[in-house]
Amino acid sequence: MTQSVFVHLIPTLFAPDALTGGVAVMADILRASTTITHALNNGATKVIPCATVEEALQIRQQHAGDCVLLGGERGGVKIDGFDLSNSPDDYDLPTVANKVIGFTTTNGTKALLRSNKATCVLIGCFANLSRVVEFLVQRKLPVHVVCAGTNGEITGEDVLFAGAVVERLIKQNPSTKICDSARIALNHWQREVTDGSLQNLEKAMSRAFGGRNLIKLGYEKDIATASAVDSVPVLGIADAHGITLH
Repeated sequence: MTQSVFVHLIPTLFAPDALTGGVAVMADILRASTTITHALNNGATKVIPCATVEEALQIRQQHAGDCVLLGGERGGVKIDGFDLSNSPDDYDLPTVANKVIGFTTTNGTKALLRSNKATCVLIGCFANLSRVVEFLVQRKLPVHVVCAGTNGEITGEDVLFAGAVVERLIKQNPSTKICDSARIALNHWQREVTDGSLQNLEKAMSRAFGGRNLIKLGYEKDIATASAVDSVPVLGIADAHGITLH
């Protein structure tokens, strides 16, 4: 069976119904998808994506019997009154184990919620790249990589991840069909990260829109964390109730 791969460079470039019958991979590499993956790996029972700060604040009331933390950012920095920022370092084992996390970010959670018409929605990042590709190959459904972007603009770090996914799927099955935007992502990945090394990837991420923003905010370490391929080999899957480990 020939698998089709679509890359959506920002969420507004697709109608939600276009994802029906396919697998969506939400990619907000710097940093929501990386942070969610770290949180689940460190024992968070569930991450609940929220479109607004107000929705996140309601999570504590809706899950009164659970231990709830609120995490996320606006403008790249922690939201007033929240427990955690959007840095993966905040979501370590002692902090998030056995916790429910209400989570809202400027771009990632919006991209995730827009992808809800897909048969399955994965949380994708370089930290779990191989697990994502393994799942996609096994399911054999159409693939939609949804790049979160930043404030409606395309960001290079998300496109890099999309290109890496496309390259690996083609290696698994050379007959894989890719759309023009998937080819653009593939070309970007192969040009920026010629040998796939951590050093080249981190440099490419630092040059990208999201990377430059984090450097300005003093979050350079998060770029290194997000560049560590297969460092957190777990897979989060979103449904109507939240994001949990596969």
